[in-house]
Amino acid sequence: MKSLSSYLPITRWVRNYNKDWLRPDIIAGITVGAFIIPESIAYVSLANLPPEIGLYSAMVAVLVYAIFGTSRQLSVGPLSTLSILVGSTLGSLMIPNATQYAMIASLIAVIAGLLAMASWVLRLGFIVKFISKPVLTGFLAGIALFIASGQITKLFGISGGSGTFFQRIYYFLIHIDQTNLASLAVGMGGLLFLYLATKKFPKLPNTLFLVLGSTVLITFTNLTALGVDVVGQIPQGLPSLVIPDPSLLDVNILITLAVTVFLISYMEGYLFAAEYAAKNSYKIDKNQELLALGMSNVAVGLFQGLPIGGALSRTAINNDSGAKTQLAGAISGLVILMVLLFLTGIFTNLPETILAAIVIFIIKGLVDLPHFRKIYSFSKIEFAIAIVTLLVVLFFGALEGIVIGVILSVVGLIKKMYNPHIAVLGKMPGKDQFLDIKRRPEAHIIPEILIVRVDGSQIFLNTEDIKNTILDMVDNEYTDTKLLILDFEATSFIDHSGTEMLEDLYDELNHRGIKLKAANMYGPLRDSLQKTKLESEIVESPTSLTIEDCIEIWESETGNDV
Repeated sequence: MKSLSSYLPITRWVRNYNKDWLRPDIIAGITVGAFIIPESIAYVSLANLPPEIGLYSAMVAVLVYAIFGTSRQLSVGPLSTLSILVGSTLGSLMIPNATQYAMIASLIAVIAGLLAMASWVLRLGFIVKFISKPVLTGFLAGIALFIASGQITKLFGISGGSGTFFQRIYYFLIHIDQTNLASLAVGMGGLLFLYLATKKFPKLPNTLFLVLGSTVLITFTNLTALGVDVVGQIPQGLPSLVIPDPSLLDVNILITLAVTVFLISYMEGYLFAAEYAAKNSYKIDKNQELLALGMSNVAVGLFQGLPIGGALSRTAINNDSGAKTQLAGAISGLVILMVLLFLTGIFTNLPETILAAIVIFIIKGLVDLPHFRKIYSFSKIEFAIAIVTLLVVLFFGALEGIVIGVILSVVGLIKKMYNPHIAVLGKMPGKDQFLDIKRRPEAHIIPEILIVRVDGSQIFLNTEDIKNTILDMVDNEYTDTKLLILDFEATSFIDHSGTEMLEDLYDELNHRGIKLKAANMYGPLRDSLQKTKLESEIVESPTSLTIEDCIEIWESETGNDV
Protein backbone atom coordinates (compact mmCIF):
# COMPACT_ATOMS: atom_id res chain seq x y z
CA MET A 1 0.00 0.00 0.00
CA LYS A 2 1.59 3.22 -1.12
CA SER A 3 1.74 6.15 1.26
CA LEU A 4 -0.46 9.18 0.64
CA SER A 5 2.60 11.25 -0.27
CA SER A 6 3.26 9.02 -3.28
CA TYR A 7 0.00 10.31 -4.81
CA LEU A 8 0.75 13.93 -3.89
CA PRO A 9 4.03 15.02 -5.51
CA ILE A 10 3.62 18.43 -3.84
CA THR A 11 4.54 16.83 -0.49
CA ARG A 12 7.88 15.74 -1.97
CA TRP A 13 8.98 18.85 -3.84
CA VAL A 14 7.90 21.15 -0.98
CA ARG A 15 10.01 19.16 1.53
CA ASN A 16 13.05 19.37 -0.74
CA TYR A 17 12.51 22.94 -1.93
CA ASN A 18 15.67 24.99 -2.41
CA LYS A 19 15.30 28.67 -1.52
CA ASP A 20 17.43 29.54 -4.57
CA TRP A 21 14.55 28.32 -6.76
CA LEU A 22 12.03 30.81 -5.36
CA ARG A 23 13.01 33.81 -7.51
CA PRO A 24 12.99 31.96 -10.87
CA ASP A 25 9.74 30.19 -9.92
CA ILE A 26 8.06 33.52 -9.12
CA ILE A 27 9.31 35.13 -12.34
CA ALA A 28 8.18 32.12 -14.42
CA GLY A 29 4.80 31.99 -12.68
CA ILE A 30 4.03 35.66 -13.28
CA THR A 31 5.26 35.47 -16.88
CA VAL A 32 3.18 32.42 -17.76
CA GLY A 33 0.18 33.90 -15.93
CA ALA A 34 0.45 36.92 -18.22
CA PHE A 35 0.39 34.58 -21.23
CA ILE A 36 -2.46 32.40 -19.97
CA ILE A 37 -4.97 35.22 -19.48
CA PRO A 38 -5.34 36.43 -23.10
CA GLU A 39 -4.87 32.94 -24.54
CA SER A 40 -7.58 31.46 -22.32
CA ILE A 41 -10.03 34.20 -23.26
CA ALA A 42 -9.23 33.65 -26.94
CA TYR A 43 -9.42 29.86 -26.79
CA VAL A 44 -12.81 29.61 -25.06
CA SER A 45 -14.26 31.77 -27.82
CA LEU A 46 -13.54 28.79 -30.10
CA ALA A 47 -15.93 26.76 -27.94
CA ASN A 48 -18.52 29.57 -28.10
CA LEU A 49 -18.18 30.21 -24.37
CA PRO A 50 -17.85 33.54 -22.50
CA PRO A 51 -14.33 34.77 -21.57
CA GLU A 52 -14.68 34.18 -17.82
CA ILE A 53 -14.94 30.42 -18.49
CA GLY A 54 -11.40 30.52 -19.85
CA LEU A 55 -10.12 32.28 -16.74
CA TYR A 56 -11.95 29.86 -14.42
CA SER A 57 -10.55 26.87 -16.31
CA ALA A 58 -6.97 28.16 -16.35
CA MET A 59 -6.93 29.15 -12.67
CA VAL A 60 -8.34 25.87 -11.34
CA ALA A 61 -6.23 23.73 -13.71
CA VAL A 62 -2.82 25.16 -12.80
CA LEU A 63 -3.55 25.13 -9.06
CA VAL A 64 -4.71 21.49 -9.03
CA TYR A 65 -1.90 20.33 -11.32
CA ALA A 66 0.66 21.90 -8.97
CA ILE A 67 -0.56 19.47 -6.29
CA PHE A 68 -0.79 16.26 -8.33
CA GLY A 69 1.52 16.74 -11.34
CA THR A 70 5.06 15.42 -11.69
CA SER A 71 6.25 17.84 -14.37
CA ARG A 72 8.00 20.95 -13.10
CA GLN A 73 7.47 22.91 -16.32
CA LEU A 74 4.16 21.73 -17.83
CA SER A 75 1.54 24.48 -18.02
CA VAL A 76 -2.05 23.26 -18.21
CA GLY A 77 -5.21 25.10 -19.17
CA PRO A 78 -7.58 25.67 -22.11
CA LEU A 79 -6.26 24.52 -25.50
CA SER A 80 -7.27 25.53 -29.00
CA THR A 81 -7.63 21.88 -30.06
CA LEU A 82 -9.89 20.91 -27.16
CA SER A 83 -11.94 24.10 -27.38
CA ILE A 84 -12.67 23.66 -31.08
CA LEU A 85 -13.37 19.95 -30.53
CA VAL A 86 -15.96 20.79 -27.87
CA GLY A 87 -17.31 23.79 -29.76
CA SER A 88 -17.66 22.06 -33.13
CA THR A 89 -19.39 19.02 -31.58
CA LEU A 90 -21.77 20.90 -29.30
CA GLY A 91 -22.39 23.55 -31.95
CA SER A 92 -23.94 20.92 -34.22
CA LEU A 93 -26.50 19.97 -31.55
CA MET A 94 -29.79 21.64 -30.73
CA ILE A 95 -28.90 23.01 -27.28
CA PRO A 96 -31.67 25.36 -26.09
CA ASN A 97 -29.73 28.00 -24.12
CA ALA A 98 -26.26 29.28 -23.23
CA THR A 99 -26.48 28.09 -19.60
CA GLN A 100 -27.14 24.50 -20.63
CA TYR A 101 -24.42 24.73 -23.29
CA ALA A 102 -21.85 25.81 -20.69
CA MET A 103 -23.02 23.08 -18.32
CA ILE A 104 -22.50 20.43 -21.00
CA ALA A 105 -18.95 21.72 -21.66
CA SER A 106 -18.24 21.35 -17.93
CA LEU A 107 -19.77 17.87 -18.01
CA ILE A 108 -17.33 16.85 -20.76
CA ALA A 109 -14.44 18.02 -18.57
CA VAL A 110 -15.70 15.98 -15.60
CA ILE A 111 -16.23 12.78 -17.62
CA ALA A 112 -12.82 13.15 -19.34
CA GLY A 113 -11.27 13.61 -15.89
CA LEU A 114 -13.01 10.54 -14.51
CA LEU A 115 -11.75 8.51 -17.48
CA ALA A 116 -8.21 9.68 -16.72
CA MET A 117 -8.58 8.72 -13.06
CA ALA A 118 -9.97 5.30 -13.97
CA SER A 119 -6.99 4.82 -16.29
CA TRP A 120 -4.70 5.79 -13.40
CA VAL A 121 -6.29 3.17 -11.14
CA LEU A 122 -5.79 0.56 -13.88
CA ARG A 123 -2.26 1.85 -14.59
CA LEU A 124 -3.00 2.47 -18.25
CA GLY A 125 -0.30 5.08 -18.80
CA PHE A 126 0.78 3.22 -21.94
CA ILE A 127 -2.31 4.55 -23.77
CA VAL A 128 -0.25 7.68 -24.35
CA LYS A 129 0.75 5.94 -27.60
CA PHE A 130 -2.81 5.12 -28.62
CA ILE A 131 -3.04 7.94 -31.16
CA SER A 132 -0.23 7.64 -33.71
CA LYS A 133 1.96 10.60 -34.65
CA PRO A 134 0.67 10.68 -38.27
CA VAL A 135 -2.92 10.83 -37.00
CA LEU A 136 -2.02 13.59 -34.54
CA THR A 137 -0.15 15.54 -37.23
CA GLY A 138 -3.10 15.36 -39.63
CA PHE A 139 -5.61 16.10 -36.88
CA LEU A 140 -3.75 19.18 -35.63
CA ALA A 141 -3.31 20.54 -39.16
CA GLY A 142 -7.01 20.01 -39.86
CA ILE A 143 -7.93 21.64 -36.56
CA ALA A 144 -5.69 24.63 -37.34
CA LEU A 145 -7.35 25.17 -40.74
CA PHE A 146 -10.80 24.66 -39.21
CA ILE A 147 -10.04 27.21 -36.48
CA ALA A 148 -8.66 29.69 -39.00
CA SER A 149 -11.81 29.39 -41.14
CA GLY A 150 -13.88 30.47 -38.14
CA GLN A 151 -11.58 33.26 -37.01
CA ILE A 152 -11.08 34.91 -40.39
CA THR A 153 -14.64 36.27 -40.36
CA LYS A 154 -14.03 37.84 -36.93
CA LEU A 155 -10.75 39.29 -38.20
CA PHE A 156 -12.64 40.97 -41.05
CA GLY A 157 -15.48 42.06 -38.79
CA ILE A 158 -18.04 39.85 -40.56
CA SER A 159 -20.76 38.38 -38.36
CA GLY A 160 -22.12 34.84 -38.70
CA GLY A 161 -20.69 31.76 -40.37
CA SER A 162 -20.71 28.18 -39.11
CA GLY A 163 -20.49 24.57 -40.25
CA THR A 164 -17.55 22.70 -41.74
CA PHE A 165 -14.32 24.28 -42.96
CA PHE A 166 -15.60 24.58 -46.53
CA GLN A 167 -18.96 25.98 -45.44
CA ARG A 168 -17.19 28.64 -43.38
CA ILE A 169 -14.83 29.57 -46.22
CA TYR A 170 -17.78 29.77 -48.63
CA TYR A 171 -19.68 32.00 -46.19
CA PHE A 172 -16.65 34.26 -45.82
CA LEU A 173 -16.16 34.61 -49.59
CA ILE A 174 -19.76 35.50 -50.38
CA HIS A 175 -19.91 38.01 -47.49
CA ILE A 176 -16.49 39.56 -47.97
CA ASP A 177 -18.18 42.74 -49.21
CA GLN A 178 -19.45 43.19 -45.63
CA THR A 179 -15.89 43.59 -44.31
CA ASN A 180 -15.61 46.15 -41.52
CA LEU A 181 -12.48 48.07 -42.43
CA ALA A 182 -11.92 49.33 -38.88
CA SER A 183 -12.03 45.76 -37.49
CA LEU A 184 -9.75 44.50 -40.26
CA ALA A 185 -7.25 47.30 -39.62
CA VAL A 186 -7.15 46.59 -35.89
CA GLY A 187 -6.88 42.81 -36.43
CA MET A 188 -4.16 43.03 -39.08
CA GLY A 189 -2.30 45.51 -36.89
CA GLY A 190 -2.49 42.95 -34.07
CA LEU A 191 -1.09 40.21 -36.30
CA LEU A 192 1.75 42.47 -37.44
CA PHE A 193 2.54 43.40 -33.83
CA LEU A 194 2.65 39.74 -32.75
CA TYR A 195 4.88 38.79 -35.66
CA LEU A 196 7.40 41.57 -35.04
CA ALA A 197 7.29 41.43 -31.23
CA THR A 198 7.65 37.65 -31.09
CA LYS A 199 10.55 37.77 -33.51
CA LYS A 200 12.33 40.50 -31.54
CA PHE A 201 11.24 39.68 -27.96
CA PRO A 202 10.12 36.02 -27.91
CA LYS A 203 10.25 35.68 -24.11
CA LEU A 204 7.97 38.63 -23.31
CA PRO A 205 4.18 38.26 -22.84
CA ASN A 206 3.47 39.93 -26.18
CA THR A 207 -0.12 38.70 -26.31
CA LEU A 208 -0.83 40.47 -23.00
CA PHE A 209 0.79 43.66 -24.29
CA LEU A 210 -1.41 43.45 -27.39
CA VAL A 211 -4.54 42.88 -25.32
CA LEU A 212 -3.80 45.82 -23.03
CA GLY A 213 -2.72 48.08 -25.88
CA SER A 214 -5.77 47.35 -28.03
CA THR A 215 -8.05 47.81 -25.02
CA VAL A 216 -6.56 51.25 -24.37
CA LEU A 217 -6.97 52.07 -28.08
CA ILE A 218 -10.67 51.19 -28.03
CA THR A 219 -11.23 53.02 -24.72
CA PHE A 220 -9.85 56.34 -25.98
CA THR A 221 -11.17 56.25 -29.56
CA ASN A 222 -14.57 55.89 -31.22
CA LEU A 223 -13.72 52.67 -33.04
CA THR A 224 -16.72 50.87 -31.52
CA ALA A 225 -18.90 53.41 -33.32
CA LEU A 226 -17.24 52.22 -36.54
CA GLY A 227 -18.35 48.65 -35.88
CA VAL A 228 -15.43 47.14 -33.92
CA ASP A 229 -16.97 44.55 -31.59
CA VAL A 230 -15.59 44.15 -28.06
CA VAL A 231 -15.66 41.35 -25.47
CA GLY A 232 -17.87 43.25 -23.04
CA GLN A 233 -18.17 42.97 -19.29
CA ILE A 234 -16.48 39.96 -17.66
CA PRO A 235 -18.08 39.01 -14.31
CA GLN A 236 -15.83 39.72 -11.35
CA GLY A 237 -15.29 37.09 -8.67
CA LEU A 238 -14.65 33.38 -8.37
CA PRO A 239 -16.63 30.56 -9.98
CA SER A 240 -19.21 28.74 -7.93
CA LEU A 241 -19.31 24.96 -7.50
CA VAL A 242 -21.71 23.20 -9.89
CA ILE A 243 -22.58 19.54 -10.43
CA PRO A 244 -23.14 18.99 -14.18
CA ASP A 245 -26.13 16.81 -14.98
CA PRO A 246 -25.09 13.72 -17.03
CA SER A 247 -28.55 13.57 -18.64
CA LEU A 248 -27.92 16.85 -20.50
CA LEU A 249 -26.26 15.06 -23.43
CA ASP A 250 -26.89 11.83 -25.32
CA VAL A 251 -24.71 9.17 -23.72
CA ASN A 252 -23.12 8.06 -27.01
CA ILE A 253 -22.01 11.60 -27.91
CA LEU A 254 -20.96 12.25 -24.30
CA ILE A 255 -18.72 9.19 -24.03
CA THR A 256 -17.23 9.52 -27.53
CA LEU A 257 -16.39 13.19 -27.03
CA ALA A 258 -15.06 12.66 -23.49
CA VAL A 259 -12.83 9.75 -24.58
CA THR A 260 -11.45 11.83 -27.47
CA VAL A 261 -10.82 14.83 -25.20
CA PHE A 262 -9.12 12.58 -22.64
CA LEU A 263 -6.82 10.90 -25.17
CA ILE A 264 -5.76 14.15 -26.85
CA SER A 265 -5.21 16.08 -23.62
CA TYR A 266 -3.26 13.24 -21.97
CA MET A 267 -1.15 12.43 -24.98
CA GLU A 268 -0.21 16.04 -25.75
CA GLY A 269 0.39 16.86 -22.08
CA TYR A 270 2.52 13.78 -21.51
CA LEU A 271 4.63 14.38 -24.62
CA PHE A 272 5.30 18.00 -23.62
CA ALA A 273 6.02 17.03 -20.01
CA ALA A 274 8.40 14.24 -21.08
CA GLU A 275 10.23 16.53 -23.49
CA TYR A 276 10.99 19.16 -20.84
CA ALA A 277 11.71 16.58 -18.16
CA ALA A 278 14.45 15.18 -20.43
CA LYS A 279 15.81 18.68 -21.04
CA ASN A 280 16.02 19.31 -17.29
CA SER A 281 17.34 15.83 -16.35
CA TYR A 282 14.50 14.40 -14.29
CA LYS A 283 11.75 11.83 -14.84
CA ILE A 284 7.98 12.08 -14.82
CA ASP A 285 5.52 9.37 -13.85
CA LYS A 286 3.15 8.64 -16.75
CA ASN A 287 0.59 7.01 -14.47
CA GLN A 288 0.71 9.84 -11.95
CA GLU A 289 0.16 12.23 -14.87
CA LEU A 290 -3.13 10.43 -15.48
CA LEU A 291 -4.18 11.25 -11.91
CA ALA A 292 -3.03 14.87 -12.27
CA LEU A 293 -4.90 15.30 -15.56
CA GLY A 294 -7.97 13.58 -14.12
CA MET A 295 -8.10 15.66 -10.95
CA SER A 296 -7.49 18.87 -12.92
CA ASN A 297 -10.30 18.19 -15.40
CA VAL A 298 -12.77 17.09 -12.72
CA ALA A 299 -12.02 20.20 -10.65
CA VAL A 300 -12.28 22.46 -13.70
CA GLY A 301 -15.62 20.90 -14.64
CA LEU A 302 -17.01 21.33 -11.14
CA PHE A 303 -16.05 25.03 -11.21
CA GLN A 304 -17.75 25.93 -14.50
CA GLY A 305 -14.77 25.26 -16.79
CA LEU A 306 -14.22 23.37 -20.02
CA PRO A 307 -11.70 20.55 -20.71
CA ILE A 308 -8.02 21.40 -20.26
CA GLY A 309 -4.67 19.90 -21.20
CA GLY A 310 -0.96 20.69 -21.40
CA ALA A 311 0.01 23.62 -23.67
CA LEU A 312 3.31 23.45 -25.53
CA SER A 313 3.75 27.20 -26.03
CA ARG A 314 3.17 28.08 -22.36
CA THR A 315 5.27 25.12 -21.20
CA ALA A 316 8.16 26.39 -23.33
CA ILE A 317 7.74 29.87 -21.85
CA ASN A 318 7.64 28.41 -18.34
CA ASN A 319 10.88 26.55 -18.99
CA ASP A 320 12.61 29.50 -20.66
CA SER A 321 11.56 31.76 -17.78
CA GLY A 322 13.45 29.50 -15.38
CA ALA A 323 10.71 27.46 -13.67
CA LYS A 324 12.29 25.00 -11.23
CA THR A 325 9.25 23.39 -9.59
CA GLN A 326 5.46 23.18 -9.75
CA LEU A 327 5.35 26.33 -7.59
CA ALA A 328 5.65 28.32 -10.82
CA GLY A 329 2.31 26.90 -11.97
CA ALA A 330 0.70 27.69 -8.62
CA ILE A 331 1.88 31.30 -8.90
CA SER A 332 0.34 31.50 -12.39
CA GLY A 333 -2.92 30.40 -10.80
CA LEU A 334 -2.65 33.13 -8.17
CA VAL A 335 -2.08 35.72 -10.90
CA ILE A 336 -5.33 34.65 -12.59
CA LEU A 337 -7.07 34.65 -9.19
CA MET A 338 -6.09 38.30 -8.65
CA VAL A 339 -7.38 39.21 -12.12
CA LEU A 340 -10.73 37.52 -11.44
CA LEU A 341 -11.09 39.28 -8.09
CA PHE A 342 -9.99 42.80 -9.03
CA LEU A 343 -9.07 43.32 -12.69
CA THR A 344 -11.73 41.85 -15.00
CA GLY A 345 -12.88 45.36 -15.92
CA ILE A 346 -9.63 45.88 -17.82
CA PHE A 347 -10.81 43.50 -20.55
CA THR A 348 -14.25 45.06 -21.17
CA ASN A 349 -13.08 46.95 -24.28
CA LEU A 350 -10.93 44.15 -25.67
CA PRO A 351 -11.66 43.95 -29.45
CA GLU A 352 -12.97 40.62 -30.77
CA THR A 353 -10.78 41.02 -33.84
CA ILE A 354 -7.68 41.04 -31.58
CA LEU A 355 -8.73 37.71 -30.08
CA ALA A 356 -9.06 36.36 -33.63
CA ALA A 357 -5.57 37.67 -34.44
CA ILE A 358 -4.12 35.98 -31.33
CA VAL A 359 -5.74 32.64 -32.18
CA ILE A 360 -4.63 32.72 -35.83
CA PHE A 361 -1.09 33.65 -34.86
CA ILE A 362 -0.81 30.91 -32.24
CA ILE A 363 -2.37 28.05 -34.22
CA LYS A 364 -0.30 28.59 -37.37
CA GLY A 365 2.35 26.27 -35.91
CA LEU A 366 -0.13 23.37 -35.84
CA VAL A 367 0.25 22.94 -39.60
CA ASP A 368 3.59 21.13 -39.43
CA LEU A 369 4.64 20.84 -43.08
CA PRO A 370 8.17 19.54 -42.31
CA HIS A 371 6.65 16.67 -40.33
CA PHE A 372 4.26 15.88 -43.17
CA ARG A 373 7.28 15.62 -45.49
CA LYS A 374 9.07 13.41 -42.98
CA ILE A 375 6.07 11.07 -42.74
CA TYR A 376 5.81 10.94 -46.55
CA SER A 377 9.45 9.95 -46.95
CA PHE A 378 9.10 7.26 -44.29
CA SER A 379 5.77 5.64 -45.21
CA LYS A 380 3.29 6.50 -47.95
CA ILE A 381 0.57 4.61 -46.06
CA GLU A 382 1.07 6.60 -42.84
CA PHE A 383 1.18 9.81 -44.88
CA ALA A 384 -2.15 8.83 -46.44
CA ILE A 385 -3.60 8.26 -42.95
CA ALA A 386 -2.44 11.76 -41.91
CA ILE A 387 -4.00 13.35 -45.00
CA VAL A 388 -7.27 11.43 -44.64
CA THR A 389 -7.47 12.52 -40.99
CA LEU A 390 -6.92 16.14 -42.04
CA LEU A 391 -9.58 15.95 -44.76
CA VAL A 392 -12.15 14.29 -42.49
CA VAL A 393 -11.66 17.13 -39.98
CA LEU A 394 -12.22 19.69 -42.76
CA PHE A 395 -15.23 17.95 -44.32
CA PHE A 396 -17.01 16.56 -41.26
CA GLY A 397 -15.51 17.94 -38.03
CA ALA A 398 -12.90 17.45 -35.33
CA LEU A 399 -14.51 14.52 -33.53
CA GLU A 400 -15.05 12.56 -36.73
CA GLY A 401 -11.48 13.29 -37.82
CA ILE A 402 -9.79 11.87 -34.76
CA VAL A 403 -12.09 8.82 -34.66
CA ILE A 404 -11.46 7.99 -38.34
CA GLY A 405 -7.73 8.59 -37.89
CA VAL A 406 -7.51 6.18 -34.96
CA ILE A 407 -9.55 3.57 -36.84
CA LEU A 408 -7.27 3.84 -39.88
CA SER A 409 -4.18 3.51 -37.67
CA VAL A 410 -5.57 0.40 -35.98
CA VAL A 411 -6.57 -1.11 -39.34
CA GLY A 412 -3.08 -0.41 -40.68
CA LEU A 413 -1.54 -2.05 -37.63
CA ILE A 414 -3.82 -5.09 -37.93
CA LYS A 415 -2.92 -5.38 -41.62
CA LYS A 416 0.78 -5.48 -40.74
CA MET A 417 0.15 -8.05 -38.00
CA TYR A 418 -2.07 -10.12 -40.31
CA ASN A 419 0.59 -10.36 -42.98
CA PRO A 420 4.01 -10.36 -41.26
CA HIS A 421 7.18 -10.48 -43.30
CA ILE A 422 8.61 -14.02 -43.51
CA ALA A 423 12.29 -14.09 -44.39
CA VAL A 424 14.37 -17.00 -45.68
CA LEU A 425 17.84 -16.79 -44.13
CA GLY A 426 21.11 -17.77 -45.74
CA LYS A 427 24.63 -18.12 -44.31
CA MET A 428 27.02 -15.27 -44.98
CA PRO A 429 30.32 -16.47 -46.55
CA GLY A 430 33.05 -16.94 -43.92
CA LYS A 431 30.81 -15.87 -41.04
CA ASP A 432 28.53 -17.46 -38.45
CA GLN A 433 25.82 -15.06 -39.50
CA PHE A 434 22.45 -15.74 -41.16
CA LEU A 435 20.67 -12.95 -43.06
CA ASP A 436 17.66 -12.44 -45.33
CA ILE A 437 18.63 -13.74 -48.79
CA LYS A 438 16.48 -11.11 -50.51
CA ARG A 439 18.39 -8.29 -48.82
CA ARG A 440 21.79 -9.98 -48.90
CA PRO A 441 22.08 -12.01 -52.14
CA GLU A 442 25.57 -13.20 -51.18
CA ALA A 443 24.07 -15.25 -48.32
CA HIS A 444 23.69 -18.86 -49.46
CA ILE A 445 21.12 -21.48 -48.46
CA ILE A 446 22.60 -24.62 -46.88
CA PRO A 447 21.49 -27.76 -48.76
CA GLU A 448 18.60 -29.62 -47.11
CA ILE A 449 18.23 -26.88 -44.46
CA LEU A 450 15.61 -24.14 -44.63
CA ILE A 451 15.96 -21.33 -42.10
CA VAL A 452 12.89 -19.10 -41.72
CA ARG A 453 12.39 -15.95 -39.61
CA VAL A 454 8.93 -14.50 -38.92
CA ASP A 455 9.26 -10.75 -38.40
CA GLY A 456 6.50 -10.15 -35.89
CA SER A 457 4.34 -11.72 -33.22
CA GLN A 458 2.56 -14.97 -33.98
CA ILE A 459 -1.04 -14.48 -32.93
CA PHE A 460 -4.54 -15.52 -33.95
CA LEU A 461 -4.62 -12.93 -36.75
CA ASN A 462 -1.74 -14.40 -38.71
CA THR A 463 -1.08 -18.00 -37.61
CA GLU A 464 -2.87 -19.65 -40.53
CA ASP A 465 -1.07 -17.44 -43.05
CA ILE A 466 2.33 -18.14 -41.45
CA LYS A 467 1.79 -21.91 -41.46
CA ASN A 468 0.53 -21.99 -45.05
CA THR A 469 3.42 -19.84 -46.28
CA ILE A 470 6.03 -22.11 -44.67
CA LEU A 471 4.38 -25.30 -45.96
CA ASP A 472 4.16 -23.78 -49.44
CA MET A 473 7.91 -23.13 -49.30
CA VAL A 474 8.82 -26.73 -48.48
CA ASP A 475 6.29 -28.19 -50.92
CA ASN A 476 7.15 -26.06 -53.94
CA GLU A 477 10.35 -24.01 -53.68
CA TYR A 478 12.61 -25.80 -51.18
CA THR A 479 11.62 -29.41 -51.84
CA ASP A 480 14.92 -30.89 -50.63
CA THR A 481 14.36 -29.63 -47.07
CA LYS A 482 15.19 -32.11 -44.32
CA LEU A 483 15.59 -29.60 -41.48
CA LEU A 484 13.48 -26.48 -40.98
CA ILE A 485 14.79 -24.01 -38.41
CA LEU A 486 12.40 -21.34 -37.11
CA ASP A 487 14.39 -18.30 -36.00
CA PHE A 488 12.41 -16.57 -33.23
CA GLU A 489 14.76 -13.61 -32.88
CA ALA A 490 12.18 -11.17 -34.34
CA THR A 491 9.17 -12.71 -32.53
CA SER A 492 8.22 -10.94 -29.33
CA PHE A 493 4.97 -12.72 -28.49
CA ILE A 494 3.05 -15.95 -29.17
CA ASP A 495 -0.55 -16.41 -28.09
CA HIS A 496 -2.48 -19.69 -27.67
CA SER A 497 -3.39 -19.75 -31.37
CA GLY A 498 0.29 -19.33 -32.17
CA THR A 499 1.30 -22.36 -30.09
CA GLU A 500 -1.44 -24.44 -31.71
CA MET A 501 -0.19 -23.35 -35.13
CA LEU A 502 3.35 -24.48 -34.23
CA GLU A 503 2.00 -27.85 -33.10
CA ASP A 504 0.13 -28.24 -36.40
CA LEU A 505 3.21 -27.17 -38.34
CA TYR A 506 5.32 -29.70 -36.42
CA ASP A 507 2.87 -32.48 -37.32
CA GLU A 508 2.70 -31.43 -40.99
CA LEU A 509 6.49 -31.28 -41.31
CA ASN A 510 6.93 -34.55 -39.45
CA HIS A 511 4.52 -36.16 -41.91
CA ARG A 512 6.78 -34.90 -44.73
CA GLY A 513 9.88 -36.28 -43.00
CA ILE A 514 11.17 -32.83 -42.07
CA LYS A 515 12.68 -32.08 -38.66
CA LEU A 516 11.59 -28.80 -36.96
CA LYS A 517 13.86 -26.93 -34.55
CA ALA A 518 13.60 -23.54 -32.81
CA ALA A 519 16.47 -21.03 -32.65
CA ASN A 520 16.88 -17.89 -30.57
CA MET A 521 13.82 -18.61 -28.44
CA TYR A 522 14.20 -16.62 -25.24
CA GLY A 523 12.47 -16.70 -21.85
CA PRO A 524 8.96 -15.25 -22.46
CA LEU A 525 8.49 -17.29 -25.64
CA ARG A 526 9.75 -20.48 -23.99
CA ASP A 527 7.26 -19.90 -21.16
CA SER A 528 4.47 -19.82 -23.75
CA LEU A 529 5.43 -23.31 -24.94
CA GLN A 530 5.44 -24.92 -21.52
CA LYS A 531 3.10 -27.92 -21.12
CA THR A 532 2.97 -28.42 -24.90
CA LYS A 533 4.77 -31.12 -26.86
CA LEU A 534 6.79 -28.35 -28.52
CA GLU A 535 8.79 -27.78 -25.33
CA SER A 536 10.67 -31.05 -25.75
CA GLU A 537 10.29 -31.58 -29.49
CA ILE A 538 11.56 -28.30 -31.01
CA VAL A 539 13.18 -26.39 -28.13
CA GLU A 540 15.19 -29.39 -26.89
CA SER A 541 17.55 -27.46 -24.62
CA PRO A 542 17.19 -25.59 -21.32
CA THR A 543 19.17 -22.76 -22.92
CA SER A 544 18.32 -20.84 -26.08
CA LEU A 545 19.85 -22.49 -29.14
CA THR A 546 21.46 -20.48 -31.92
CA ILE A 547 20.95 -21.38 -35.56
CA GLU A 548 24.43 -22.94 -35.57
CA ASP A 549 23.49 -25.03 -32.49
CA CYS A 550 20.37 -26.35 -34.24
CA ILE A 551 22.40 -27.34 -37.28
CA GLU A 552 25.07 -29.10 -35.19
CA ILE A 553 22.45 -31.07 -33.19
CA TRP A 554 20.71 -32.14 -36.40
CA GLU A 555 24.04 -33.22 -37.92
CA SER A 556 24.85 -35.34 -34.87
CA GLU A 557 21.37 -36.92 -34.95
CA THR A 558 21.41 -37.77 -38.66
CA GLY A 559 25.09 -38.14 -39.41
CA ASN A 560 24.85 -35.46 -42.09
CA ASP A 561 27.70 -33.02 -42.52
CA VAL A 562 26.90 -29.70 -44.14
